[in-house]
Amino acid sequence: MTQKITKLVADFGGTHLRVGFSDGFSVTGLSKVRYKSGVSSLELIANYAKNYNKKIEQIRICAAGPVENDKIEITNSNLIISKKEIMGFFKISDVCIFNDAEAACYYLPEIKPSSYSTINSIESKNQNFAYIALGTGLGVSCVKQHNKKSIVISGEGGYCHIPYSEKKNTSRDVIDIIQNDYPRVSSERLISGPGITLIYEALSKINNSSLKLTSEEIVASAIANKKGLEYEACKILFELLGKFAASVALIYGARGGVFLSGGLLVRLYTILPNDLILKNFLIPGRMKNYVKQIPLHIINDDLISLMGCAVYKK
Repeated sequence: MTQKITKLVADFGGTHLRVGFSDGFSVTGLSKVRYKSGVSSLELIANYAKNYNKKIEQIRICAAGPVENDKIEITNSNLIISKKEIMGFFKISDVCIFNDAEAACYYLPEIKPSSYSTINSIESKNQNFAYIALGTGLGVSCVKQHNKKSIVISGEGGYCHIPYSEKKNTSRDVIDIIQNDYPRVSSERLISGPGITLIYEALSKINNSSLKLTSEEIVASAIANKKGLEYEACKILFELLGKFAASVALIYGARGGVFLSGGLLVRLYTILPNDLILKNFLIPGRMKNYVKQIPLHIINDDLISLMGCAVYKK
C-alpha cells in the first residue's frame, strides 16, 4: 500500500492567503487568511502549519506574480515568496512555487463540470486548454496534455496590447483617452479590477463628469443600476475580455477550451447581457470558424489555483 505524502498547498492572492493540506486530489484544513502589515509570507505559512502536528514532506505554493530566480513578488503587495527560504525553514527539498495562473492550468484537465458554466458549448477538438484570470491583474496561461502528463506554458500574456474595436465606438474612444496617459496600453491595464476605474474615468470625461469612484464602488453601483456609467464601464470590460480571450485561444491553439476565472467576473456575469463575452469572443473575418469551434467556460470555483497546486506532479 502506497503511503500518503503530507503536502502543504498555498495560494497567495491579491489580499488573502488560502492554505491547506492535500492528498493530491482534495484539500483539507482549508484556511483563508487576510494579509497583515509586517507579517511575511513565510510567517503566514508557518503560523498555519504549527497548528497541525504533521510532518510536511512536500510544499506547493502559487501566487499572483511572475516567478523569477525562484522568487515571487506578489502583485499589488509587499509580500515576497522565496523557495530557498521555505526550503530552509521547513528543512525539506521538495518545494515548488508557481504563478497562480500557471498553477490553475495543472487542474484544468481534471476540472469538474460543477466548477464552471459553459457559454460556447462545443465539443473539444484537442487537449490544449487556455486559462485567463481576471482580478487585480490579468493572468494568462495554458496547458497541453501529452502522454498523460500536463505541460503548462506560462507567460505574461496580460501585458499584450489591448484589443482595439474594429469600428469607432465608445470602447475605442475610451482606449484613446486612456492612451494619452500611458506609453502603451496593455490588456491588463483595462481588463482587471483597477482597469474598471480607468474605463469609468474615461467615460466620465466623455460625458463631462468629474466623479471618481473606486473599482468596488463602480461594481456595486453597476449591480444596483443598469443605466449609469458604472454599468457601461463593466460592459466595456466584458467586451474587451471577449476579444482578448479570442486572441489567447488563437495564440495557444486552445481548441480544448478557454476557461475564464475571477471573482469580479463571476459577480458581473450575472447582471450583464449573457452573450456579451461570447459575441466579442466570436471574431469576424479570417479564423472566425476556428474560434467558433472553441469551447468557452466561466469558472465559478475560487480554489482553482489551490487545486492546481494539489494535483501537480513533478
